[in-house]
Amino acid sequence: MPNTKPVGVAFSDPELTAGTTITGATMDSTTLVNSNVRAGFTLAQQGATIATTTGGTNDVFVVAPVAGTLSAARFSGVDALTANDTNYITFSITNLGTAGAGSAAMLAATDANTTKATGGTGLSANTLRTLTLNGTAANLVVAAGDRLRIRATVSGTLANTVTFPVYSLNFTVA
Repeated sequence: MPNTKPVGVAFSDPELTAGTTITGATMDSTTLVNSNVRAGFTLAQQGATIATTTGGTNDVFVVAPVAGTLSAARFSGVDALTANDTNYITFSITNLGTAGAGSAAMLAATDANTTKATGGTGLSANTLRTLTLNGTAANLVVAAGDRLRIRATVSGTLANTVTFPVYSLNFTVA
């Protein structure tokens, strides 16, 4: 569409009004990232109460709506849990892929992602806790439709349950 509105000695772009059609434009992943359309996205999911029992696994699943890279993972629950080296929770996120058979660990497999007294951190009630991401960049990449399993595994017997656990995952768009 040619510029037709005179401004001094030059022409300005036409105004977009109802019924105007834009032709020849493309919107690729580079344009999407560099535009104000979307620079990233966040998924939040509430899980079931984390019980006190040994060996209990508490799983929550989310599906990545677009391709991107995990940039932050956070947890918050209603109840406090004191750090303990025998009775603790270990947090993990596994990218199962679109077919459900993947095994990429998205969180670091270290005590930083536990409620251990040594190397971990207890939980404060209604407080956001940032989890430590895997140091391998390839493990943080998701494709649209990837199924992510967020898991809280109990070791020992916790002092109390953790109710209304919520997980928040931030992604940058690929």
